[in-house]
Amino acid sequence: MMTIAYQDIVLLNAALRARNLRYRVSWQDASTACVEPPGECCLTDELKRQAYDCIEQWFAERGARVVWSVDGLYFSLAPRA
Repeated sequence: MMTIAYQDIVLLNAALRARNLRYRVSWQDASTACVEPPGECCLTDELKRQAYDCIEQWFAERGARVVWSVDGLYFSLAPRA
């Protein structure tokens, strides 16, 4: 697994905000981050897909692959194969 820098989370959240996706990512520790969805009034499958795609693309551009937890609320990073 790869390290998740706190600075990456700050920049990723800025990218999510720029796309008005309403999701937020919080840093748990150096190996885990947590996805925080918006309130129920804003939560749609399409918004979720766009937010998760944004997260995966953002890290892919930096040479990492997102590895999701079973519940889809947490992720870690692995090198791109």
